[in-house]
Amino acid sequence: MRPCSMLASMAAVVSLAAAFPASTAAPASTKGPLAPVARPTQPPTPTRPRELEIRAADVDIPEVNIPKVVIPPVSIPPVSIKPVSIKPVSIPPLSLDLPTPTCTPTMQPGKDGYLPPGTCGALWNYFPSFAAAVAFAVLFAVLLVAHVGQALHHRSAFSWVIVMAALWESGSYASRAAGSKDQQSTAMVTMSQILVLLAPLWVNAYAYMVFARVVHFFSPTRKVWVLSPSILALVFVSLDFVSFVIQLVGGGMAGPGSDAASQKRGIDIYMGGIGMQEAFIVIFVGLIVKFHLDQVRAERLGLLADDKRRWRPLTYALYVCLLAISLRIVFRLVEFSSGFDGPLPNNETYFYALDGAPMWIAIVVWNAIHAGRYMHGPDAKMPPSWIARRLCCCCHGGRKDVLGSHRRLRDDATDESNEMHAMRAEDGKEWSRERDDEYDGAVTLPERRPREFPYR
Repeated sequence: MRPCSMLASMAAVVSLAAAFPASTAAPASTKGPLAPVARPTQPPTPTRPRELEIRAADVDIPEVNIPKVVIPPVSIPPVSIKPVSIKPVSIPPLSLDLPTPTCTPTMQPGKDGYLPPGTCGALWNYFPSFAAAVAFAVLFAVLLVAHVGQALHHRSAFSWVIVMAALWESGSYASRAAGSKDQQSTAMVTMSQILVLLAPLWVNAYAYMVFARVVHFFSPTRKVWVLSPSILALVFVSLDFVSFVIQLVGGGMAGPGSDAASQKRGIDIYMGGIGMQEAFIVIFVGLIVKFHLDQVRAERLGLLADDKRRWRPLTYALYVCLLAISLRIVFRLVEFSSGFDGPLPNNETYFYALDGAPMWIAIVVWNAIHAGRYMHGPDAKMPPSWIARRLCCCCHGGRKDVLGSHRRLRDDATDESNEMHAMRAEDGKEWSRERDDEYDGAVTLPERRPREFPYR
């Protein structure tokens, strides 16, 4: 038997023995004289706890050997934490890279859609005058109608060029008048600007064509230096066309709907175009002066026929026309070179005085001195040029008969020298170059044979 069960049995026996005498005693009689006297009840004797009874028993309890648990010491290696260096964070100040405002926003259009210069949406640098625009549109329209009538009357086919010039000028001021009543219309402003910038090139081309015909009709040699009339017209009209294209590109880029960078680039291109135009005009005026001096000398020598003495009005008209165009070009160069803040772009009076008026003079001078009134007959028609005769398939058949600007030389003399100097003087002697400086009188022109031109 196990020690623990033996201890439990012994404890149970001891507890029963202690409780038994008290439970079996006879109860005392509560009646009669022999009844015992009641004594005060004794408090119950407290029983010892069970643990004490177990200890009191003479029981050998074997010792329990509990092995000792040896916990080895835990060695924790030292942890070295490196110092952390946090660099100071520099936050740059907040800056919004926004474009510099070039106009004043939140402005309501006024009368006729007008906005002050520098305001967002402003298309004009001033309040455009409706009355002035209408007046110039009417003035150019009158010249247009007159040129159409004169071209039909004189049967001057090449006059369509000056008709286009008057039409573009009139259309420019008409669109300007419409734009002055609707100043928020980009289309009206653009149309007016393009037409007024390019219309002078038509007048310039017409001057080149007139001078070529003047040389062909009036010059005894039909040359200026070594340039024949057909070459003159071809070269200078081609140069004028190149200038036209450059100015068209620049004027389109500088329109009111473009941004500031495009407008600046467009103005630079346009200024290059009108600079080229003026350079061509200067060279061309040099040729006119050379022709002028040759004609004066031929008149002094009496080498011009009666019907060839009316060269001066057309020559003076060329001077006036080209001078007016040059004045307008100088105005535009100064205006655009000073920028949009200068006085010229911001004052409408300068525009009408230095652009509108000179161009009206350049066109009206050809109404007053129309080329068809001074040049008519077979010599008034320009023959096809050497290049045209070889490029045009329709001209090949008559190429042998058409000698261009040298037809007169074939009819009257063998070369240019004979044309100018193989004349009979009053004394019957033949003229020579050596007598140019000695002669100061008049000569009698020989009769010229009638000419037949296949290119009437």
